[in-house]
Amino acid sequence: METKEEIRERALKSRAEIEKADRRAAERGILERLIQEDFYADARCVYCYSSFRDEVGTSGIIEESLKQGKRVAAPRVVGRRRMEFFFIKSRADLRPGAWNIPEPGPWCAKAPLPDEKSLVILPGAAFDRSGARIGYGRGFYDAYLKGNDRCRKAALAFDVQCVDKIPTEAHDIRADYIITEKELIICSQDYPETR
Repeated sequence: METKEEIRERALKSRAEIEKADRRAAERGILERLIQEDFYADARCVYCYSSFRDEVGTSGIIEESLKQGKRVAAPRVVGRRRMEFFFIKSRADLRPGAWNIPEPGPWCAKAPLPDEKSLVILPGAAFDRSGARIGYGRGFYDAYLKGNDRCRKAALAFDVQCVDKIPTEAHDIRADYIITEKELIICSQDYPETR
């Protein structure tokens, strides 16, 4: 089996090679699929990463969620391997932060830990159908969501980021759903024995 590092490298390379027009179309499809789902409609608060470089874009999700009257929180790095989420009222509240990734400004109020009425949108380099994910190697989301089974977690990915199997460790956080331009993967249905 490939190592996490090998899978990450391959998935990121494939993601970076997506043509601009194909990327825009895929992102539209991912957004449309997400906002049609009950788990999105039921969420009062959306904890959403701020997209960076060639990740699946989240600006449309942030704007749509605010338009629907949902509270939106974005992450800010607050220490070594530590992040917190802060409420934003618009994308104008985001400023370049750690690694130049957009983060909520210092005027934004801290969000509580996500609960059963929250949806957490997960970034990542690669995913498998059981919900296992490979992030970028720093473990921020694993640490932030450790022990929190109350919220729903949806990963956004281009189809090329989905792989057969990802090696996991006990502390790894899994997605409940993976949304690509081609399908909605309901992880507990696809791999119920891993739950």
